[in-house]
Parts: sequence; structure tokens; C-alpha cells
Amino acid sequence: MKRYVYIIPVLVAAALAFAVFSADDILKQSDRQSQRLAVYHALSSLQSGLENAISSKVLLLKAVQAYVANNPELTQDEFATLSRALLADTSGVRYLELARNNSISHVYPDTDRDMVLGLRLFEDLPQPFRATARKALDAGQVRITAPYRLIEGGSAIIALAPVMLSGRDASGLRTHWGFAAVLIDDKALFRQAGLMDTSPGLLLGLRGPGNDADDTVLLTGEDVFRMSPVVTNIRIPGGSWQLAAVPRTGWSPSAKRPVFLIVGLFVSLLMTGLVWAAIFFVRGRLKVREEYRYLVENAKSVILRIDLEGGITFCNEYASEFFGHRHGSLIGRHIIGTLIPEKTPDGESMKRYINRLLRNPSAHPFNETLCTRKNGELVWVAWANRAVNDADGNMVELLSVGTDITDRRIMEEALRSSARQYRMLAENITDVIWGLDPEFNVTYISPSDEQLRGFVRSEVLGRPVFDFMAPVSARAFRAVLEDISAAHPSGRVPARTLDMEMLCRDGATVWVETRVVALRNESGDLVGVQGVSRDITDRKLAEELREDVERITRHDLKAPLGAVLGLPGEIRQAGPLSAAQDAMLATIEGAGQDMMQLITGSLDLYKMERGTYGLRPAPVDALRVLDRIVNENRAVIRAKGVNVGMDVVTGGDSFPVIAEERLFRSMLANLMLNALTASPEGGTLSVELAQGDDIAITIRNQGEVPADLRETFFDKYSRAPWSHGIGLGTYSARLIARTHGGDIGVDTSVPGETSVTVTLPLMPPSD
Repeated sequence: MKRYVYIIPVLVAAALAFAVFSADDILKQSDRQSQRLAVYHALSSLQSGLENAISSKVLLLKAVQAYVANNPELTQDEFATLSRALLADTSGVRYLELARNNSISHVYPDTDRDMVLGLRLFEDLPQPFRATARKALDAGQVRITAPYRLIEGGSAIIALAPVMLSGRDASGLRTHWGFAAVLIDDKALFRQAGLMDTSPGLLLGLRGPGNDADDTVLLTGEDVFRMSPVVTNIRIPGGSWQLAAVPRTGWSPSAKRPVFLIVGLFVSLLMTGLVWAAIFFVRGRLKVREEYRYLVENAKSVILRIDLEGGITFCNEYASEFFGHRHGSLIGRHIIGTLIPEKTPDGESMKRYINRLLRNPSAHPFNETLCTRKNGELVWVAWANRAVNDADGNMVELLSVGTDITDRRIMEEALRSSARQYRMLAENITDVIWGLDPEFNVTYISPSDEQLRGFVRSEVLGRPVFDFMAPVSARAFRAVLEDISAAHPSGRVPARTLDMEMLCRDGATVWVETRVVALRNESGDLVGVQGVSRDITDRKLAEELREDVERITRHDLKAPLGAVLGLPGEIRQAGPLSAAQDAMLATIEGAGQDMMQLITGSLDLYKMERGTYGLRPAPVDALRVLDRIVNENRAVIRAKGVNVGMDVVTGGDSFPVIAEERLFRSMLANLMLNALTASPEGGTLSVELAQGDDIAITIRNQGEVPADLRETFFDKYSRAPWSHGIGLGTYSARLIARTHGGDIGVDTSVPGETSVTVTLPLMPPSD
């Protein structure tokens, strides 16, 4: 409905425009009336002249009619004498004619006498003449024709009068003698009436009796009757003619009309603009006021106005709902005891505080107070206060806008409590809790670090964490930090755990197991690193002791194995042996060699784990190694009916690889045996060898790795429930690949299939 207000200027504009055009129409009608009145006065004079001119000709005709009625045997000479006498003071008459017994018998002047005499009135003369003669005979009175063209040239108006003899016949009726006719020159008649000599200011038109507009005789050659003329009737015998006139320039508008229209329309537009501007201004003020009221009533803030006595003069709807009161019920009530308790939990009087606030609001622009709802619930509200001044600048009220901060205060209290608990935990825990900034400088270290390593906190804070690590551990920790720093913010980076050797203040070292996690902000940017370290020095010493014992044991086992491997040869040389004895010696030799390989492989695995293995690469034909592995597992292949195929992508009968053959063969043998074991009966196992920037060997078999083993597929002692091994096959294979500078990955993306790909560099690292 508020939009309809803008229709008012349109209605005002329409009303003003209607008034202007109505006034203009009145002005135009008044001006037209004045012009028509002037034309009418001029036309009245012409009407009188034309009627007088026609009357004189009719009187002439009636004189001839009367004379002939009394002298029916009138001769031509007598008629000529009569005509000359009658026409002596009359102009504009072309002929006087008598038609006795409906045939022309007398003519004056007689210049065309021979052509006219004897013509029959109703047979030989033109149609207008005949029609007028019938009308005159029927009426027994004078009748006049409209101007028409004569045979001999020119045009004339004919006046006809029937001639009835003065005597009566036996039946008492007068005898019809014939007709008397006057041929009047129309131009001379109009000139005599003044129609031809009128001022150039008028256009005249004359229409004959009974004629339509199409038969109008226009004296000036213009269709006057279609120009809304002033019309007057010219009385003629038996009817009337219509004489019309218009100004020669037409009905011209008043010279004042353009000025009147321009001024009127300008005033209309001006008034419309003023009305629209007034409505726009009022609507704008009302809209601002309405928006302000809507904002105040619907804002999710407590809005109060308080007088200088502390009474509530205004309260928005949200405030009433927030404090649990009915809207409007707080107006007039004192804020103390209604919304704000009289005393704080600390015993401070809130009334004195409110009085100070009302005296000087600028001193307390923002404050937080504990408020109470109608049901007694306590809430915290943060207030923004501002003085409301009158026109003289004197404070009359206090405007306060409040925001509910109860949840924030509860959260802050919870955070403070949590911080106290965390600090108490961090200060008393035996593990070392530490934090780093994005540049990996120490920002926090728990007091337990001083007990562990002897450093005072001030000696550690602000320094790079790498200053307190052994070189090997520093490199490993730097790699871990680079991994978690480079991780994509949207990706989930799990905590990393590693063992590190830390430096102590006295120069000694301790081993700690450290769990590291990256800290990121909402934008995913790294803001720091946090970690927890636990002393594992005793465990490391125990592990080193166990490894030393294992190394000593493996070394000590080699000595008696030398006798086991050497004595069978000595026995064969000492004397002839039976086949059974030779077979037993061969068994002893085979068992000894297997034990030697186990001891050697165990030592090699240990060295590779420690990173101290000396790799001795040489050219190896991978196809030959794979063929040997397939032959060694022929029994398993036949038992399960597995179809084994090999595909060399780069072509050729060999596939050279630079690797240590013994380790290379052990790696492929473990992977092939795992693939054969996992393949279903009648399945397919394929080996694909390709060389590009690296060497890739892919072993693909049917059957999927169990979902719970995919994350730990290459971990130490990880094995499937149906496996009979100890879980070192894939672990040792990956360790061998990495020792060669490569790696191994597993792919289970294709349903029902597992692919293990060994990637090796073209040239492995040298010892």
C-alpha cells in the first residue's frame, strides 16, 4: 500500500493537465465564438444583399406574369416594349421569356430569337428548367433554379412563374396560359448582392435548395461547408439557399494559447514535481524511521533508554523477551532490582555504579554487568553506553545497547580452568612438553626438561630446536618437520613418532621417543609445532645390549658352521663312501649352507636397518632371476594351477638391472612367493618389466590384500592370519629396495586384484 502513495503525483499531474487543457479548450471556444460572431455579422450583410437582389428579380417576374395574365394576346413587340420598360433600371437579366401552351413564344432581347422560339418547355429545354417548371406549375407560384450552364454558354439562374389568365372557365377555374421566365446572370446577381466584392478575409459558399454538400456552389473555389462555417439561409420563392462563410485563413487559434499552454504545463510539471518531492521526502523520512524502528525492535541486542533517575523509558522487544518480561511491562520501572541486582557477587552496590554512569556516561562507554532475568537466572551483558542530549546539549537520557555474553564468560572461565589444569599437568608431568613457532624456534618447554637434560627454560626458549639434538637426530627431525610443513592444509596429516638423541647440558645425550603434530590456523597455514618427548634411554640401552648379544651370537655361530661345512669334504676324501653315506653328507652340507645364509641375511638386514650396509651392485639379468624363482616354486605353481606370465615392455630377451644379485633375488623371491600364496587356485600371476627414467617391476596377481593389512602391508611382523611366515617378507623386500635407492608400493584400486611395483634407479647408490 505504501507504494500507491507515488500514484498521487501522477493523479495531480493528470488533474492539472486536464485543467490546463480544459481551460485551453474554453479559451479556444471563446476565441472561436468571437471569430464566428465577426463572420456572422459580415455574413448577415451579404444575406440581406442577396435576398434583396433575388426579390427584385422575382418582382420583375411577377410584373410580367401579371401583365400577361391580363393581356394573353400579347405580341412580340408589345412584350419587347414591356421588357425594356421593366429592365430599364434592372441589371443582371439575360432574357425574359414567355412560354404559351408550354412552348416558348416571346423572347427579349431577341438576338437568339430564332434559336429559342418554338422550343417545348418540358421536352426540349434542360432538366433543371423542366424540373423547376413542374414545381412552379404544381405550386402555382414562382420557383427558382440553382445556377446551371446554358447551351449558348455561361450559367444562369432561372425564375419561372406559371401564368394563369384572369378570367375563369365554366368550371370556375382559372385558365393556365403558360409560363413567364427570367434568366438571371448568376455572377451579376452575386455581384449585385456583394458576394463577389467581399473583403479577402472570408471564404464564401452557396448551396442551392435541396442540394447536398457535393452540389455546393463555392464562390471561391473552396469546400467551405466542410470547414465548420457560419451558415445563414437565403429565402427564395419555394425554399431557401444556404450561404456559408469562414475566415480565409481558417479558424486560427488565439495568439495567447501557446503562451497559456506553455505556462500551464510548466506550472503543472512544477506542482507535480513539488508534490513528488514532498512525498519522496516524507516517504524517505518515514522509511528511515520505520527501518530504525524495525532495526531496534528486531535487533538481537538489548536496547534500553534510561532517564536520569534510573527509570526505563524505552525497551525493545528483544530485551523484553531476553529478560523474560512481557513487552512494554518494563517501561517506568527502575533498572536496579528489575534487570540489574542491587549488589554484585562481590558485594558492590550496583545502584552507586548506575548513578555514576548516569552522571558521566563518557567515563563508562563500555561495561559488563551481571543481570537477572524474571525467573531469577543470572546472565552477563556487555553494554555500550551513550548520552542522549536535548537541543541545548543537556543530557536527558542514557542509551544503552547490550549483548548477551553469558556463553563467552562461561567459556572464558572454562578456558581459565582448563589452562590452570593444563599448566598444572604440564608443570608436574615427567614427559617433556614443548612447542615450536613456524621457524622451529622453541616457544614453550615444560619444567620436566630441566630434570631430564639439565637446561634452564630461559636457556632453551627462543632458540632453534636443532641446537639441542645430535646431528643424526637433527637430520631425521628436520625431514619430519619438512613433511608436515609441506602437507596440503586440507589433507589430514597424522602425528609422527620418532626416536631422537637429545643433548644434555653436561654434554651427555639422552634418547627420547617424540610424538610430533603440526598446528594450523583456520586458513590451513602452519602456525607452529607441538610435541611430547619421553625418556627412552634405558630402553635404547637394552636394545643395543640385545643387538650386541645377537651380533656376538651370530658371529660365534659362524665358527662351528665352518666345521659343519668343511668336514663332509674331508670325509669324502678319507675313503670310499656308500651312496647312503654320501647323501647324508650332502644333507649336512645343505643344512649348513642354509644356516650360513640365514645368519648372513640376518646380519645384512640388521645393517640395512642401521643404514650401514655396504651395497655392491653389478649387472643382473632380471629375467634370468625371475625364471629361477619360478622354477624353484614350480611345485606351488602346479599345486594351485596358477598361470604365470612375464611381459618385458621395452622388448628384448634380457632385462639388465644394476643391483646386488643376492639381495635382488631375495627381494623378488619374497614378493613372488607372497603373490603365489595369495592367488586363488587357477588364478593368473603376471610380471611386467619396464624401463624409463627408472626401472619398474610390477607383480600383479588375483586376490586382494585384506583391508586391515593395507596400511601395514610393509611393516615389520605384519602378516595375514592364513600366512605361515613371521611377517618379514614384504618388510625385508622394501628395505632391500630402499637400500638400492628405490621403493615398493602396493595398489588395490582394481577390485579383485593386487599390484606390487618395485621401483629402482638406473644406477643405485654406491657404497
